[in-house]
Amino acid sequence: MKGVSILFIIIGFILFIGTFYSFTAYQRPGIYPPKRILKKRVLSLGGATFIFLIIGIIIVILGK
Repeated sequence: MKGVSILFIIIGFILFIGTFYSFTAYQRPGIYPPKRILKKRVLSLGGATFIFLIIGIIIVILGK
């Protein structure tokens, strides 16, 4: 169970890095892809980050 929880937490951090990168790209003017696509990407990556981190934390707590 420890390996599974670590996997979920690592995936959550990777998704967080992607969210942060997309968010900084969203704030830059004159970028490609368009802002509406970047906004959708930030929201979806942020949601996935939240879900993976919560699942990882729950597995850690219940595994004790």
